[in-house]
Amino acid sequence: MKLKEIHLSADNLEETAGFYADIMGLPVRSDNTSLHIQAGETLLVFNKSEQLNPVYHIAFDIPNNKLEEAHSLMKGKVGILFVSDEDNETIADFSRWNAKSFYFRDNNGNILEYITRYDRKKTSDRDFDGLSVLNISEIGLVTGNVPDLASEITAKYGVETYPKQPPQEHFTVMGDEEGLFILAAADRNWFPTTQKASSFPTRIIFSANRQEHILHREKK
Repeated sequence: MKLKEIHLSADNLEETAGFYADIMGLPVRSDNTSLHIQAGETLLVFNKSEQLNPVYHIAFDIPNNKLEEAHSLMKGKVGILFVSDEDNETIADFSRWNAKSFYFRDNNGNILEYITRYDRKKTSDRDFDGLSVLNISEIGLVTGNVPDLASEITAKYGVETYPKQPPQEHFTVMGDEEGLFILAAADRNWFPTTQKASSFPTRIIFSANRQEHILHREKK
């Protein structure tokens, strides 16, 4: 599954443009009502909202040999989030997924993740910067009933549960190595924070099973 476009909401587009251009080094263009950010193969769009204070989870795939370099670069720009309180660790090791990642927040409080998935076998010879991002590979979807939403997504789009992550009542992952929907129950903490998951406007253009689809969810 490929996440081609992800349309989200943000209250302050000017600050958001500054973060994604200056801190993350991604190509950004903006107008009065929206912000377009090119994250590798995925277009991320923030649309202007008013006093909504939306918070999303978004993961950006990076090459296998660039995790430490990306971590060092971002550590000098933002606060890297701890993934373990016991040893102050900031790199998460998802052995079941054969992936490692680290987390930080953008100016809106969105929980961002740089993740490398070793089964994709993607490397790079260039110094890490925003143009090293391969694509957006995860977007969080918040719902009052995770199993029902999972069943709906399978029935409507043919997207199955991610085989490396057993489905749970309050958390289910759907898709494959290139693109994942992260289904979280409302009020569940977004890892690795105490941020409660809430539903906000989300529009996703994605391809799956050789077809292009649009998934649209309003704030609930």
